[in-house]
Amino acid sequence: MPDFSEVYQAYHGKVLSYAASLIGRDGADDVAQEVFVKIGRSLETLSDPSKLTSWVYAITLNTVRDAARMRSSEAARSPGGSGATPERGEAGDPLSRIRDDTARTPEETAIRKEMVACYLDYVNELPRDYYDVYVLREFENLPNEEIAKHLALPLSTVKMRLHRARARLHDELRRNCKCYYNERGELMGEPRTR
Repeated sequence: MPDFSEVYQAYHGKVLSYAASLIGRDGADDVAQEVFVKIGRSLETLSDPSKLTSWVYAITLNTVRDAARMRSSEAARSPGGSGATPERGEAGDPLSRIRDDTARTPEETAIRKEMVACYLDYVNELPRDYYDVYVLREFENLPNEEIAKHLALPLSTVKMRLHRARARLHDELRRNCKCYYNERGELMGEPRTR
């Protein structure tokens, strides 16, 4: 069983980078701290140490999703965004890299945050084989060859699983989300009414 300090040393930078890519740098520190609190509490429950990487990313993905939901609900409760601090309303925005972020209305900001949380939910629901490959490729930016080595899989299997994971996510999003472009050409979305 790996030691907590070894896990922290090996994964802290990766968790921080992964969280920052999804919710912005300001929120990433809080997410990383929460991730390692959760890891510390449950490290002894990890039955297969070879699954450590997947397990750490699953915890991180869930924590990011929860943080995005919390921020989305905070933005929705504060009309005009007056209840949110500037850090959360701007730098903590999951899509803060978009240049005209300040021009977005509070309603659009809440919708975008909800989109990210929804997307993360669907990623988390992928079958474990697809999830492992998808997370390493899309969030770790590992090339397919490195993923194949890391997971001890043939390259063709990695490519097939990545393709199937992307196709499955695409289908889920098309079936369950109504997407449209706002007046600035940004992709927006909301759940389809059932």
